[in-house]
Amino acid sequence: MSGHGLAALDAETLEMIRPTTLSTEQLLEVPEALEPLFPWSGLPRGWSVGFTGRGAWTLAAAMMVPSLGDQGWMAVVGAPRINLAAAAETGLRMDRVLVVETPPTGQWGMVVAALLEAVQVVVVSPHSPIGARDARRISARLREQRATLLHLDGAAKWPTALDMNLSCTTDEWLGIGEGHGYLRFRRMTVDAVGRRSAARTRSVSLWMPGPEGPLTPAEPLEIYASILPIRPGDPAVAS
Repeated sequence: MSGHGLAALDAETLEMIRPTTLSTEQLLEVPEALEPLFPWSGLPRGWSVGFTGRGAWTLAAAMMVPSLGDQGWMAVVGAPRINLAAAAETGLRMDRVLVVETPPTGQWGMVVAALLEAVQVVVVSPHSPIGARDARRISARLREQRATLLHLDGAAKWPTALDMNLSCTTDEWLGIGEGHGYLRFRRMTVDAVGRRSAARTRSVSLWMPGPEGPLTPAEPLEIYASILPIRPGDPAVAS
């Protein structure tokens, strides 16, 4: 090797030997209901996370609410018809969300990399496969800026693996009474699996939304029997 010390090591080796204990400053706060999904109960800065299943966008928005607060910015690229009302119900500030026109296939790297310099969170939903060169450019900028990149398609069109993938499964909708009424609460399961320290599969059961807020840990149905407009024996309504 021509260099000395850490400078002589390639990127893959450096990743393998990096410290596994993260300081508070390197973690982003997530809702309490999602903390069990992360090895350190928070989202590491510079990570890319994929989302799949019904409720993926709502979950992605809700996950970032604590860290963005009133001052942070989020940009959404490639999803011009995203349901902003669903995100607003989680507490995300709509005046801090930029919906960016879908860039041409060959310009994704330039557009997303530029956004990562300007905002804390970038959400992407590519309609066509992203080239390896663009993906490397975006990944490098993501690490430099210690930003967050969220993939609404589970990175199906991304050429490299993400740090973590979250999959949403709706267990039941609640609210329908004797054949009528409104769907009010959704109980769902979120499974998380990733790379390195996040390789072990983790799962949580939560309400999104629920009787006690837009995103809360799911409790046994009997606890809410007195306030739900259904009877415990009524069938659940699938999404």
